[in-house]
Amino acid sequence: MEPAKLTGLPMFFILGRPRSGTTLLSTLFDAHPNVKIPPEFPVFLNLYQKFRKVKKWDESTIRSFVDLVWDNNIIDIRTLDNLKIDPDQFTSDLLAIGEKGDIREFLAQINLHAFSVFPKQDIRAVGDKNPVYSIYAHRLVKIFPDAKFICIIRDYRDNFISILNLKELGLEAPILPLQVYRWRFALKLFLKLQQKHTDRFHLIRYEDLVNKPEQSYQELCTFLGLPYDDSVFRFSEKTAETLRIYPKELIEKFHKSLLSPINKSRMGIWKQELTGRQVRLADHIAGTYADQFSYERVQKSFDILLFLRSLPMITYGYLIFRFMQAGSYMPYKAGRWLFMRLLILVRFYQWVTGQKRHDFQKR
Repeated sequence: MEPAKLTGLPMFFILGRPRSGTTLLSTLFDAHPNVKIPPEFPVFLNLYQKFRKVKKWDESTIRSFVDLVWDNNIIDIRTLDNLKIDPDQFTSDLLAIGEKGDIREFLAQINLHAFSVFPKQDIRAVGDKNPVYSIYAHRLVKIFPDAKFICIIRDYRDNFISILNLKELGLEAPILPLQVYRWRFALKLFLKLQQKHTDRFHLIRYEDLVNKPEQSYQELCTFLGLPYDDSVFRFSEKTAETLRIYPKELIEKFHKSLLSPINKSRMGIWKQELTGRQVRLADHIAGTYADQFSYERVQKSFDILLFLRSLPMITYGYLIFRFMQAGSYMPYKAGRWLFMRLLILVRFYQWVTGQKRHDFQKR
């Protein structure tokens, strides 16, 4: 395709807590013939901070942009290799756009150049799915003033169980009050932004997507201005090709359920996995935000003991998220420095409390 035909495409973001169905949503859109949406690779905010003041995209600046994309080849467990971008073609297309582009266009080009196992026709939208962006939603709204946002919400108790089952990977600290607070933090932000930008935000429950996939997906396509295509629900037919392209360990560890058609087996698992005491604690932290999304609570009244028990993790979670949000406004190098120090802090905390955390979940 000519680079000129790739410019000006609408952008959309899929946001949500990890293990909330963001990958299912991105897979359904990746399977759409008119959409490009790559695997997770959260570099937008870093690159934006570095190049947001650029007024003239000459060859030197464009090559610096490309170099920085590849310098960020590995972010935690997510790698640029998973996008399988041809660096020469990518550089050539950006140079062809030249001064006609801006930072938003060049960021979108990263996702647009990503490989997909699904055949594409006329690309009409470019998507991005990175759960870590959920706490930066307010920032993305300003950076991409024309973008739309799909925010997926999953029952906070099931969400915690899913995170707990992957605790050996160290992606998220499997601490009940911390995870439920993070769920509430993200949801509160989504609701606030939806009130301000009603035409740009669409909130959907994971349970509705799984129970009524065709209806839910049709509503999302309408929201994005895309034609509905029910062929996306045959995404599991690409299993063999997906396993040939991407590391088998990556797929089986993180997204094994996507090798099969949509199923309801993971809904309501908290009823068997959590103790009554854990359920009450989770309900207390989620509060009325659970009620707004029809998640029935056992614990509905305020309990001072539950409040005091959850306060340390709520305070910790709040401070970490606020530091991360502040870092997205800092100059590139300072923001990267803060982000890496926060990762060290989180991992040190996980290492120190790991055994105690595991024991706590069993009580």
